[in-house]
Amino acid sequence: MKTINDTESANNDFYVFVVSDSTGETAEKVARAALSQFDVSNVRLKRFLLVDSAQKIREIITEASKKKAIIIFTLVEDGLRNTMLLESNSSSVISIDIIGPVLNSISTVLNKLPERKPGLIHRVNDEYFRRVDALEFAVKHDDGQRIDEIVDADALVLGISRTSKTPLCLFLAQRGFKAANIPIIDHQEINELIYSIPKEKIFGLISSPERIMSLRKERLKRMGIPFSSDYVIKDSIEEEIEYSKSIFTKLCIHFIDVTDKSIEEVAADIISSINNK
Repeated sequence: MKTINDTESANNDFYVFVVSDSTGETAEKVARAALSQFDVSNVRLKRFLLVDSAQKIREIITEASKKKAIIIFTLVEDGLRNTMLLESNSSSVISIDIIGPVLNSISTVLNKLPERKPGLIHRVNDEYFRRVDALEFAVKHDDGQRIDEIVDADALVLGISRTSKTPLCLFLAQRGFKAANIPIIDHQEINELIYSIPKEKIFGLISSPERIMSLRKERLKRMGIPFSSDYVIKDSIEEEIEYSKSIFTKLCIHFIDVTDKSIEEVAADIISSINNK
């Protein structure tokens, strides 16, 4: 899928209008996720944000009709949502209500009316500050720093170089989990403090020698360093991996092979383990 921005012009464009009474983030993500499933070019995504009147909705529908656009919208106020549905239908414009059916279903199950206030999801709350604290923790406890404070971590990540320890910890932090990471260096004992951490909080990472070698070579290339050290030799990397496994066995901890897994998948495994402990 190729998208072009609001100001570019092109012939035979396929228009998708994202309409929201708030930031439009939810509707845009849904639109992009759906569009990614189609091999089409010249998709033109146009955003209409902070829409707060029936008049604005009619103007959007008029433009959509002229450009044969489809409308993907999130409008939490009943009046605006009904206006969008009725007016688009009468103008033969396809409009897709992202949040309305979800609100109605939850309302039915809870027997409770929604607040219908735009932008509540972006409100600063305790969850926001928890994520900020977690990000600060991940940065301060990256690569074995402040090891005396790892007892405060929700997750302690261990692994040899280039097993994605840092990006994983930052991703966990974005989900509100305090994560620290400590490198395992071949033939060097890990800090004794690690043995005092509950084993269900510790997660080891391994990967294939080929993947680690490739990532390490790329790192050295960016740094302008020749490929002459054991750091990028496959046999040495295999020894490092086996040594890390021996550490994980000694700690009696779960370890994850990240070779063919995304950061999101690894994080999901860890979050599931934390929540179920």
